[in-house]
Amino acid sequence: MRIVIVGYGRMGREIEAIARDRGHQIVATVDPLAPGATARSLEEVPPPEPASTATDPVTVIEFALPPQIGENVAFYAHRGWHAVIGTTGWDQDREAVLRPAREAGTGLVYGSNFSVGANLFFRISRYAARLAERTGAYDSAVMELHHRQKQDSPSGTALTIAEGLLQESSSKNRLQPETLHRRIEEEELHVISGRVGFIPGTHTVYLDSLADTVELTHRARTRQGFALGAVQAAEWICSRREVVPVDVFFDDLFQDQ
Repeated sequence: MRIVIVGYGRMGREIEAIARDRGHQIVATVDPLAPGATARSLEEVPPPEPASTATDPVTVIEFALPPQIGENVAFYAHRGWHAVIGTTGWDQDREAVLRPAREAGTGLVYGSNFSVGANLFFRISRYAARLAERTGAYDSAVMELHHRQKQDSPSGTALTIAEGLLQESSSKNRLQPETLHRRIEEEELHVISGRVGFIPGTHTVYLDSLADTVELTHRARTRQGFALGAVQAAEWICSRREVVPVDVFFDDLFQDQ
């Protein structure tokens, strides 16, 4: 598979290393500022030599900033490139952004979290919540810790975990992501955030009863899990002509054989 990497920061470099290790060709690395990028803009990337898309596809993996996402996806669609989009912050424009890929019939996977471990954790925590719900004995909450430089709070990962717990609960119907100076309501699921030091990301689900507490925790140590998931998603979508959220890819990856 031929890969174009858009966004050549730490994530882009991790993606490059994993893609090469898995035997893929890096056509270009695109970034207007990053040292070592082979192109400053998509227009600088020459179309690869003609080849069968079935045997030698071109797939973009993008983890960049959101302002150019619409133009970028239109560019990929025009060239007939498949894409994996890990860029976030454009959900409000989703349909308009994805329309060119749908119309061109190119494959595209989009989502806020491509971490293999995190997506495994989403499914484990939701299954645990489903079992706990059957007992009628457990209350639930989500806590996340990140480094001091993280800009959003709660994390998107924490919100995804919590949404999964809500879907399994008969008593809770909304998230409460704020610091509380009152008693929490029974129908609220508390999402607690902390920022300290250099922690790359820790998410814990609490299932608590009078008798005991069940804790499920996922700790990210590096970006490798995110990069691996993105490359695996690229391998998966390069033979498809559909536009899907990342959940569809991971559902397929984790399905029982």
